[in-house]
Amino acid sequence: MSINGAFQIGQSAILASQAALQVAGNNMANAATPGYHRQVARLSPSRPEYIGRAGFVGTGVQLQRIVRTVDTALQSRTRAAISDQNAAEIDQRFLNAIESIRNELSDQDLSSRLSAFFNAFSELGNNPTDEAVRTVVIQQGSGLANSVREMRTEHVKVREEIDRSLAVSVRTVDGLLDQVAEVNRQIVEAEQGAGGDANGLRDRRDELVNEISQYLPVTTIEQPNGALDVLVGSVPIVLAGESRGVTLRSEATADGIAVSLRVTADGTTLLPEGGSVGALFRQRADNVDPAIDALDTLAQQLIFQVNRIHSQGQGTRGWTSVTGLNRVADRTANLASDAAQLPFDIRNGSFELHVTNTSTGVRSTVLVSVDPQTMSMDDLAAAISSAMPAGTGSASVTPDGALKIDATGGYELSFSGDSSGALAALGVNSFFGGSDASDISVNQAIATDPRLLASGKGHVAGSNAVALEIAALEDLSIDALGGRSLRGFWQSSTTDLAVTTQAANTRADSTRLVRENLEAQSQATSGVSIDEESINMLSYQRQFQAAARFIATIDETLQTLLSIA
Repeated sequence: MSINGAFQIGQSAILASQAALQVAGNNMANAATPGYHRQVARLSPSRPEYIGRAGFVGTGVQLQRIVRTVDTALQSRTRAAISDQNAAEIDQRFLNAIESIRNELSDQDLSSRLSAFFNAFSELGNNPTDEAVRTVVIQQGSGLANSVREMRTEHVKVREEIDRSLAVSVRTVDGLLDQVAEVNRQIVEAEQGAGGDANGLRDRRDELVNEISQYLPVTTIEQPNGALDVLVGSVPIVLAGESRGVTLRSEATADGIAVSLRVTADGTTLLPEGGSVGALFRQRADNVDPAIDALDTLAQQLIFQVNRIHSQGQGTRGWTSVTGLNRVADRTANLASDAAQLPFDIRNGSFELHVTNTSTGVRSTVLVSVDPQTMSMDDLAAAISSAMPAGTGSASVTPDGALKIDATGGYELSFSGDSSGALAALGVNSFFGGSDASDISVNQAIATDPRLLASGKGHVAGSNAVALEIAALEDLSIDALGGRSLRGFWQSSTTDLAVTTQAANTRADSTRLVRENLEAQSQATSGVSIDEESINMLSYQRQFQAAARFIATIDETLQTLLSIA
C-alpha cells in the first residue's frame, strides 16, 4: 500500500466520521420535533485495492447513504388508526349530542309529555264539560307540540353543524393535497441525480399525509422517482406532483339537501368509510337524518291519529265557520294526486255534516261522498255546498288552497262518521295542525275557544267517547308504526339510539388506545433516543480521533523517510 493510499484511508475515515457526527447531532437537535424520523449514516468499506499475490487491501470507508428509519407497514397501520380514532370521536360527539337533545331521563322528555297529553284527555273523559279541564288539555297539547318542534329544530341544527364541519374539513383536505403535490415536486427535483434521499422533505410529506388521514382513510404508493401517490380506496387524489383535489357537492332532492364528496378533477364520487369526513357523512345519513325522520313519523301519526278521532267528535258548541288547516297546492288536482300535495291520504268514502239551528235545536244531517281519485278540492267544496240544506251555509276554497265551510247566521256545524279520512287529512275540526314535527301545533280556533274541543260523539250532552278514544291512543297499536304505539315507537327509537351511543363511546376509547399503542411502536422505531445518539457520538468521535492519529502517524513516517533520503 502506498503512502498516498494511507493518506486516502485516513481522509475517508475523517470525512465519514464527520458526516456521522453531524447526523447524530442533527438527530439530537430534532429529538422533540414532531414528525421527525431518526436518520442513520450508512457506512461501507471502499472498494479494496489489488496489491499482487498478497491479495486485496482496504482503501478506507465511504458514506453510502443517510437514511430515515421508517417502518412503512407500521406507518400505514398508524395512519389507519388515526382515521379510525377521528371517525370514532365524530361518532361519539354527534350521537351524544342527539341523545342529549332527547334527554329521555328527565321529567320533561318527550315520553313524559306524551303521557301528560294523553292523561289530560283521560281526565277530560272524567269531566267532559269542565272548562278548566278543557284548558288543561289544550295547554298539554301546546306543550307537546312545542317540545316536538323544538326537538326537531335542535336535530336540524346538529345536521347543519355536520354540514359546516364537512365544508371546513373538505377545504382543509383540499389544501393539504396541494401541499403534498408541491412537496412531491420538490422531492423529485432534489433527489434527481443526487443519489440520496431528501429526508427533511420526506418527513414533511409524511406529516401532511398523516394530517390528511385524520379526515380521510388514505393509502399511499411511492413511485421510483420518489413521488408519492395518495388514494382514497382505489381513487387517486394526488398523482405525482399534481393534486386532483376534493370538493363537497350539495344537491336538492325530494327529501332535502343531499351532500357528496367528489374528486375535483373528474367528479368521481368518493365514499370514505373512515376519518372525520367519512364519519360526518355516516352520522348525517345513518343517525341524524333517521332521528329527524323518526321524530317526523311520530309527529305525523300523532297529528293524524288524534285528528282522525277528534274530527268526528263534538264539543260543547258547534262551528259557525271552520277552515281546514291543511292546504292543497293545486285546487283543481285530484285529492289523491301528487299535485295536490296533501300530507295525509284520503280514502274513497264519506263523512256526515250536521247543521244545527241554534234557536230550535233542529239538526239536519247530510252525507258527503268523497272519491279522491276523481274529486279535486273545488269539487269537494261544490259537493258540500250542494248537499247543505238551502239557506244554512256553503263551502269554498280559500286562495291558499284550504277548505272552508261557513254556516249562515243562527246555524252551527258539526261532523261525524268519516270513513274517508278527509276531515283529518284536510284539517277540518282537527285538534292538531301541521304535517310533521316541523310545524305541529294546536288548532288556534280551539285554543281560542275551548268549547270547540271535541270530547263526545253522537251529539249527546256530557258524552266522553272522543276523549276516551284519544286517551287510549297512548297504548294503541298503529300499523304505520310497525304495530307499535306512539309512545312505544318513540321509546324503541330512543333505546336504539342509546345502544348505538354506548357502542360509539366504547369504540372511541378502544381506537384511542390502538392509536397510542401504534404511535409508541413508531416512536420506538423512528424516534430519537438521546442516550443512543450520545453513544453513537462517542463512537464516531473515537473514530475521528483514531483517523487523525493514523494520518499523524503516516505523516511522521513520511517525514522520517524524507530525512533519510
